[in-house]
Amino acid sequence: MTKKNTKEKIFNISIDLFSEYGYDRVSIRQIAKETGIKESSIYNHYRSKESILESILNYYIKEMLKEEAPLMQASDSLNLGFDHFYKVGSERFISKLSERVMMKITRIFLVESYHNEKIKNFVKEAIMDYAIKGWIELFDLMKEKKVIEEDSNSKQLAESFYYYGLFLLYEHFIINYPEDDEKFIKEFVIRATNHMKIIFNSVKINDKESNEEDCKDNK
Repeated sequence: MTKKNTKEKIFNISIDLFSEYGYDRVSIRQIAKETGIKESSIYNHYRSKESILESILNYYIKEMLKEEAPLMQASDSLNLGFDHFYKVGSERFISKLSERVMMKITRIFLVESYHNEKIKNFVKEAIMDYAIKGWIELFDLMKEKKVIEEDSNSKQLAESFYYYGLFLLYEHFIINYPEDDEKFIKEFVIRATNHMKIIFNSVKINDKESNEEDCKDNK
């Protein structure tokens, strides 16, 4: 087994163990045993159990950011209509979330966030604050393009949408655990989409209003 393959195996086995038993209940000895190496060999690849956790969280963010569209790309997509815009963004997110490793990591940070300070900060800064900021920018973009009402509260819209999705994840990974992941993903798409439509329809500018605004601007 090469050094790279050993590190990858430690990484993947740690995700499995942390997800199933919880971070605090898993020891370096247990990770080494499942990996098929000596306990001391773990430290050739990771300084500590905490450094394994850090690498897992960093991997999650790196993978999720691969699916994130730049604002300019989002603007081009929005020009094709809100339904197209939302569908493209949703498919990017779901394609990454539905990967087995990503599902397991999601469970780890949701379960552990209430008592692990490092994970709590990760959820607040990387999962919540960053995502809300991104959605605020998107709702602001919609206002600029006169897709939604100019006096709409972008922050409130962002929180209303994103926190509902976070609740669905919490419900699946904690309240209903264990639950079929494939079934959940299908229901997540339907429920999150319906929720977004409710939010969007409450603030959207219809064609008549949009035409009136354009006439005012041209006067």
